Amino acid sequence: MEKYNTTMSKIKLYLELMRVDRPIGFYLLMWPVLWAFLISTSGKPSVIYMLIFAVGIIATRSAGCIINDYFDQDIDKKVERTKSRVLASNKISNREALSIFTILILICLSLLLILGLEILIFAILSFFLLIIYPLMKRYFKMPQLILGLAFGSSIPMVFIVETGNMDINCFLLYFLTVIWAIVYDTYYAMADKKDDEKIGVQSSAIFFGDNDIKISKYLHFLVITIFLVIGLLNNFNLFFYLCILVSCLCIIYQNLLVSNRIPYQCISAFENNNIFGLIVTFGLIFNYL
Repeated sequence: MEKYNTTMSKIKLYLELMRVDRPIGFYLLMWPVLWAFLISTSGKPSVIYMLIFAVGIIATRSAGCIINDYFDQDIDKKVERTKSRVLASNKISNREALSIFTILILICLSLLLILGLEILIFAILSFFLLIIYPLMKRYFKMPQLILGLAFGSSIPMVFIVETGNMDINCFLLYFLTVIWAIVYDTYYAMADKKDDEKIGVQSSAIFFGDNDIKISKYLHFLVITIFLVIGLLNNFNLFFYLCILVSCLCIIYQNLLVSNRIPYQCISAFENNNIFGLIVTFGLIFNYL
């Protein structure tokens, strides 16, 4: 019984390392992929491909969390919100973390072989960005851009496997996904802004300075504008535009949440982007129905 409890405790720590207990990251990765599937196929995506990408999202995000915590463990110890993370608090070893990371990457490679080598270049780019993102916090003024590029790398993969090519919709969707990631991760970075400034970690929240809220708002409305352009190019119906209008309420609400720069409210603004993604997805579904 004691051995069983020890094993279960280890598994729980591994899942915590992979952020399975905090699925918001999975959702924020999932919405743009769903948008890509719906737009590239005019609302008739391949269920098999969607399932493969779903597994890939879980594996990729989990691997990203692990490598992030591996490189950031010394920094995490100095930040109030992150000091209890499993690597920062030495609850598991680096060897265990890297072993799980390797398994997850092998799963991603297996999925790549199923999907075909046509998307190899984007898979390599995604893996490269996955590795360097944690390190960019030390040297690059706006690491959120790297995160956005990584989160958007699935978009061209979807278009290639579904249609065999990348069109204007693909490029616009990729661009808005990158911008959207910068927006919500800026809110996330605002929660740690004071700690990050003390220890010398870079973020868009620090780079934008006192204009962090204003710039994030403008960028978010740029995302809305690009969605409207996609809608016009594809002759989307009224339901889509109504959902886009409703999604603007999320932007207003998020700006209210971060207005006083209270850390837990900044995290709430970050998490509210899940609702934004859901509303846009409903807009696309209603459009194709």
